[in-house]
Amino acid sequence: MRQTIIELELKLLTPEVRTSVSALQQLIHDEFLEIGATGVSFGKPEVLQRLPQARPPSFNVFDIHYRLLSADLAQLTYRASFKPINELEKRYSLRTSLWKLEGERWQMIYHQGTPCEAFF
Repeated sequence: MRQTIIELELKLLTPEVRTSVSALQQLIHDEFLEIGATGVSFGKPEVLQRLPQARPPSFNVFDIHYRLLSADLAQLTYRASFKPINELEKRYSLRTSLWKLEGERWQMIYHQGTPCEAFF
């Protein structure tokens, strides 16, 4: 289960998935909530509208930690660096995701990325 959740998280960071409404539909839970770096929160409809239109950055992920919170809920925490397409500097963040088992499929139900100082 641990490896499945990690693979799904990493898949959500790829350009192929981030630009595919159908892939996002499958991986994002209907009750999804994200608290963005600016403190603004949004749900699945906003993700499906915004993400496929954006030019996705390339992410580097470090120090992934997995916790099974209950039989149908798992948490990932990790550090990420990325460089937005139109910016010169890399950004760094601490990230947390909650994954919920819905039927036979794991879906992200919560995500938060908190900006942090460079860690390399």
